[in-house]
Amino acid sequence: MRPTHKPDISLTQLRYFVAAAERGSMTWAAEELFVAQSAISTSIANLEKSLGTQLLIRRRAKGLQLTTQGIDFLQRSRGILAAVDDAVSALRPENTAGRVNVGCFRTLAPFYLPSIVSALEEAHPELQLDVTELLADAVNDALHHQAIEIALTYDLGLDVDITREVLAEVPLYVTVGSTHPLAGRSAVRLADLVDEPMVLLDLPVSRDYFLQAFTDQGLRPSVRYRFANFEGVRAMVASGHGFTLLNQQPKLSYTYSGGELHRLSIIEPTRPLDIVLARRTDSSPMTRKAGLFAEQARLAVARIMGAGGAEAAQPAS
Repeated sequence: MRPTHKPDISLTQLRYFVAAAERGSMTWAAEELFVAQSAISTSIANLEKSLGTQLLIRRRAKGLQLTTQGIDFLQRSRGILAAVDDAVSALRPENTAGRVNVGCFRTLAPFYLPSIVSALEEAHPELQLDVTELLADAVNDALHHQAIEIALTYDLGLDVDITREVLAEVPLYVTVGSTHPLAGRSAVRLADLVDEPMVLLDLPVSRDYFLQAFTDQGLRPSVRYRFANFEGVRAMVASGHGFTLLNQQPKLSYTYSGGELHRLSIIEPTRPLDIVLARRTDSSPMTRKAGLFAEQARLAVARIMGAGGAEAAQPAS
């Protein structure tokens, strides 16, 4: 299938294609865009005909799957649509209507996103904020494939071609239960913990960061339990099953079931983590809509860290 002339492509076709590709369903795309499913299907079929290539594989009862060409075209289509939306906004600076795709590190989301969204809805009710929650191993891909324009995340495993704007720095702490022999201390050496059972927050990239704190001191912790759930880690620690390392603690020092936790500073030098706004270095200038998100993210982090610092935010995970 090859085009016989210069492809005649419309922005509507691109919007329909992007919506279907992102949702994995023409039905869901139609519902999101308030159009008939047949309009989505016909538009994408005509787009593929104009391009002379298949972008989507239609699988009965299994949804849509992007072809190799479709993956590349999706990335480029997102960039085109964002550029057009931003060009229109530049002509009318007061108009911020439209959609912006952003990412947020999963454990930062509960603490910062509500404040960011509230501020944006109040000042720019016409702005549609689409948020993707991400873990460390997914941030790079989301930025490179333009699934998101900007991310509020930790500087954890980011590629060298990702631009970072540091918003805050968070140190590493030891957390133990109230009955742990070390609970009465304010600080502890990692060397004092190597024979203690460790409850590891076992998530991509994060696990390596936590374990590296010991490796840097020539130590090896005794990992007894691994959990991918933050509250699972806290509950195990509060119940006396070991200690854990976290960057920041929630404001309340209790688990869901009422177990109490204590935070101890680490005496040895350890690497803190930065909370950052991350973007592709080679991307076009930040759109106005992404800039509005970035502005509110800066304010939210400054306000929450200033109000409680390490007591107020979530852990790196």
